[in-house]
Amino acid sequence: MKRFNFDEFLWFIVLILLDFSIIYLISTGSIGFYIGSNMIKYFYITIIMISIITVFQIKNIFTPKGSMNIKIKLFPIILALIIGFISINKQQTFKHSELNLEILENKTSVIDRKSLYEHEFEYNFNKSNIRNNEETIRIDEHNPTMLDDIRINPEKYIGKKLEIHGFVCKENYLNKDQIIIGRIIMTCCAADSKIVGIVGDYDKSYQLKENDKIKVIGEVASSVIKDESNVEHKIPSIKIEKLEIEN
Repeated sequence: MKRFNFDEFLWFIVLILLDFSIIYLISTGSIGFYIGSNMIKYFYITIIMISIITVFQIKNIFTPKGSMNIKIKLFPIILALIIGFISINKQQTFKHSELNLEILENKTSVIDRKSLYEHEFEYNFNKSNIRNNEETIRIDEHNPTMLDDIRINPEKYIGKKLEIHGFVCKENYLNKDQIIIGRIIMTCCAADSKIVGIVGDYDKSYQLKENDKIKVIGEVASSVIKDESNVEHKIPSIKIEKLEIEN
């Protein structure tokens, strides 16, 4: 009769949980709260490797128990899994909250003011320029850097319908009908997160709160903000035609 090694069986269960945790994070998109999209491909390799190790671990379940207490070694992994599940349930705007904490501690602004007017742009918005036959450009967690591209190269997007999924940033240097439509980008992990954004012109901005998740439909336009010396700058912006608050 084969012996049953509980320690090895416990390690087998932990491997399965670890594998399924990564699969769950990727399949639900929650992985994006912890790493950048360009790093996800490496987690597919991780899933394959853990699966292989798990299969080979089966035979170790029926071996004599060793002198080493494996439970002590498993504790950090089990603790990490528990913390991971808790953070998934409470993530909401996890990355944005972390950035907000840093902003409050350092008394800095969410969006660098100078970055908004470093690329000046003047354009008279006209509904007749809208190309209704063109596909709407969607900007969300898969391509957040496009917000920067619109700010830097607004001419490319003139007349194109834009659908932007982001959150509201309010700054004291904005005009009363202005908000910043923000998104968070990560190169590697949550530690290198930063906010990118573009000014949006919206006549009901007073109804919005900081951090509100929003879906914006609009077009490229130009707007005006003042710098630290009270000099006006004409900048790229989004003329918001429709705004919805997302849950």
